[in-house]
Amino acid sequence: MPHAEAITQPNRVAHSMWVMARCGFMASLCLGLAPNPCNATPLSLVIATERTAYAQDCATQGVLFAKIEQLSQRALVAVTASPNSLQVVVRFDRINDEYLADLDFRGAKPGERRLRDRGASCEALVDAVVVAISLLLDSEIERREQAVHEVPRAVPTIKIVAAEVRPKAKRTMPWYLSVESGPQWGFNRRTTPWVAAGLGIVTKPGWVVESRVIAWLPSSTKFDTGEVTVSLVSGALRACHLWGERWLLGPCAAMALGRLHGAGRGFDESMSTNLLWAALGASLSLERPLAERWALGLEATAFVPLSKQSLSVDNVGTAWDPAAIWLGLGVRLGVRFH
Repeated sequence: MPHAEAITQPNRVAHSMWVMARCGFMASLCLGLAPNPCNATPLSLVIATERTAYAQDCATQGVLFAKIEQLSQRALVAVTASPNSLQVVVRFDRINDEYLADLDFRGAKPGERRLRDRGASCEALVDAVVVAISLLLDSEIERREQAVHEVPRAVPTIKIVAAEVRPKAKRTMPWYLSVESGPQWGFNRRTTPWVAAGLGIVTKPGWVVESRVIAWLPSSTKFDTGEVTVSLVSGALRACHLWGERWLLGPCAAMALGRLHGAGRGFDESMSTNLLWAALGASLSLERPLAERWALGLEATAFVPLSKQSLSVDNVGTAWDPAAIWLGLGVRLGVRFH
């Protein structure tokens, strides 16, 4: 029996060592097969927003970034544009009673998408934009994780790619009609009324190009033997840049070219004449959008004629001698179309 016990004891030791080695191997195998913990590495994201004058209640760049970070529950980093970053340009606009959001995805995930919402405010559309960008982030993260863990495969000899070419949607430029009227100082010795009609195009948010027809109503100068009447009709081209949300304020620059007409009556020899009139102009515009299409504004204008002109009657006196700078005020009413 003692001899048998001497034989059994080493077997127990060997068995215990074998069990410990097996457990160690299984533990290392489990650790090797277990998924790596996710590191919360920040994802770079670049957001830019553009809002037209009729969509100023939509979210700004900072508000969108904060909402996306809150919804995705990830640490996002706002960086400058790079080929490896996600870049999104969001353009907000409002046409009639409908809010629009054009999403232009660039960089690592290019594409375009348009969202619409008929609501009293832009809040619902902003939430939809946040969801769309968050879904893009999720899909991009999954794609990058699959690319990292994907097992390399043999490169195929023949690669067939099916694609569909879609032309980029053309952005529409809103246009509008306007009428304007007010007093003018400098055209004659007295205050002269003037009227204008314009056709304008919003080329990009805040920028407006407009063609106008301006008329200074006839102004008469009386003498003992008769009177001289002067009027002016001109075409003008101007460009404006406006800032603001509910109130739009900004400068305008213009060039004008027209016909100056003078006619005399009651003299021994009554004559009329037409002169070419050219001027440079500047104005300060204040505008308030009303309802969906309408806008009401106030303008302060100044014209500087490029040449000195005057009209006179022989042996009687000067009938028209304008100032070097013409100053005016105008009330403006406009209607917008798409």
